[in-house]
Amino acid sequence: MPKITRFRSLKNHSVIDVICTFLIISLLWVAVPLHAFEKRSEIKIPESLNSGLQHLLSLADPARTVDFKPEAVSAVLEFVESSKERDAVYYCNILHGLTSAYYDFDLHLDFEKMVDYVFNPDIPGVVITPSSARIYRWTGISDNHQPYPRMGHYLGKTDSPVVFRGRQLIEITPDLTSGAYYQYQVHFTLLYFKFRQRDVIVSVNRQTDLSTVGKKGYVMGSDVDWDYLYTGKTGLTLPALGWVRSYMYDSQGINIYDAIDPTGPVVRCAMFKWLRAGWSGINMVQKKHILRGLKRFAATYKEILESPRVPPVARLTADCKQIRAMPQTVLQTKMGVYFDILNRRYLQGPNGTRRSPAKLIETKSLQYRMTKEEMESVLFIEYMKRALGKTEPGEVEELLKLSRK
Repeated sequence: MPKITRFRSLKNHSVIDVICTFLIISLLWVAVPLHAFEKRSEIKIPESLNSGLQHLLSLADPARTVDFKPEAVSAVLEFVESSKERDAVYYCNILHGLTSAYYDFDLHLDFEKMVDYVFNPDIPGVVITPSSARIYRWTGISDNHQPYPRMGHYLGKTDSPVVFRGRQLIEITPDLTSGAYYQYQVHFTLLYFKFRQRDVIVSVNRQTDLSTVGKKGYVMGSDVDWDYLYTGKTGLTLPALGWVRSYMYDSQGINIYDAIDPTGPVVRCAMFKWLRAGWSGINMVQKKHILRGLKRFAATYKEILESPRVPPVARLTADCKQIRAMPQTVLQTKMGVYFDILNRRYLQGPNGTRRSPAKLIETKSLQYRMTKEEMESVLFIEYMKRALGKTEPGEVEELLKLSRK
């Protein structure tokens, strides 16, 4: 287990510096704009949901053998369907020591189409969630390996619940203010079942162990541009806080996809999230921090899946397959092209950047230190940006040159 920094590790800082630092970071651990510090109403999720939520979370606990019981989660699904106060922060404190928040939103598309994009092993998760994750890797279970399921094969073909279990490795994008990004693994359970004759998919995840130490990353320009820089250097990018060794200690989550309107193309997406993260064993996470992350995820989901410009599934899977087949040497050459593009966007172009230009120039050498998976992630994101019209015509043609058969 990585060594967690204690106060004795701060010998080069005065006591006043240390105290001030902790006061500052307690406010800025996760980025929020100033208006977000205005008091929001907080609403505790009804306790009638607790047993259903605990039942779902238990399905991702490898220490327990639990059979899924759809009837046990009816109260949870009824809550998901209900109307909410949109300016409130909903939370559920059923996991001791973890901060929680809830958020739901509607996708205006057919349930089957959503499944074809979101639960498709041929489409990397980062393609659909570029603002939230850099890497998703399905690892299965060593003693009972299952490939990532094609959930579309089960829609309308079974009345019995379908359950898949495995593990995922996740690396998240940089936090919007602190710049920290982490890699961690989760136990992952995926469910498909019927509720009141409607299709429902639920994913449950539970962090397996301590994350990697937080590393410095940069959000270039605006977060909606999906341009992120990963330095590989430990710490935060906040002034005077580069020395902080932070971790995600524990996280658990439940995502629900419910075809709430059988007469129209609407999918209700609901997210329950519990998180403990910080340093020196201190949880710095607040409810509003988690809520902002959930909204960040939701905004990108809607932008991509509801766009008329999103490539058809067949084209998208074929192009992702080509990217995955590229040799390491080809990808490294393309990363050189990519860093040149970033330089034009943020050092020479109209977008500008809040970050020091020197940071971008220095990190061009990263093309020779990036893993194949990390380089593929860059191409997946740039591919989707081009498809949605987020890049200038011709800007990324050399980077994304693929054969068309």
